[in-house]
Amino acid sequence: MSNPIVLNVDDLTEDIPALTSSFARLMQEAIVMCMMPHNHASGVLCNLQDLESVLEEVRIDWKTSYSERIRRAFGAPRNAAERAGEGIAILTILALTEYTVFERAPIGNGFDFWLSRNDEDDQFPFQYEAGLEAKGLSHAQYPSQIVRAVNDGIDQIKNSDNADLPAWVLATEFSRPVIYLVQL
Repeated sequence: MSNPIVLNVDDLTEDIPALTSSFARLMQEAIVMCMMPHNHASGVLCNLQDLESVLEEVRIDWKTSYSERIRRAFGAPRNAAERAGEGIAILTILALTEYTVFERAPIGNGFDFWLSRNDEDDQFPFQYEAGLEAKGLSHAQYPSQIVRAVNDGIDQIKNSDNADLPAWVLATEFSRPVIYLVQL
C-alpha cells in the first residue's frame, strides 16, 4: 500500500460548517475515549475497507490527552462511540471526497449529516447534495457485527425519502481499529 491517508482528529473544528467548537471538541474527546482503553496511541494505523476488501490504509492522529476527567465524562467507550464514529466519518469524507459536512440532518431523515460540495464560487454555497450516515462501535467481537452496522445504515438510507441522493455509510470500530466505507 502507498502512504496512509492521515485523519487528524484536531481538524475537527468550527471550520467545518456542521460543527461548533464545543461539538467538535466533544467528538475529539470521544475519539480519544474510544481509542485509549484499547491502548491505541496517536498515529494508530487502521484499514479503510468496503464490504469486500481493504481500500486504503489510514493513520489517525490526535493531540488530545486522555485523562481521568474524559473517562468520567463518558463513563465507558460505549458511551462515546456514536460521537467518535461521527467524528471519524466526517474526517474521512473531508479527506476522500469533494464534499464538506454542512448540517446535521433531522432524525428520521435517513442519515446523520447533509453534505455539499465545497465550492467557493457557488452562488448558493451549501446545498443538500448528499448524505452521510455514521456508525461508531467501541468493540465488536466479530467483523460481522461491523458489517451489520453498515448494512443497517444502508437500509436506513434506502428506506428514506432521500434514497435518490448520493450517500456514504461509514462505520468505525475502535478496538481493532477499522473503518468501513460504503458509497451508495
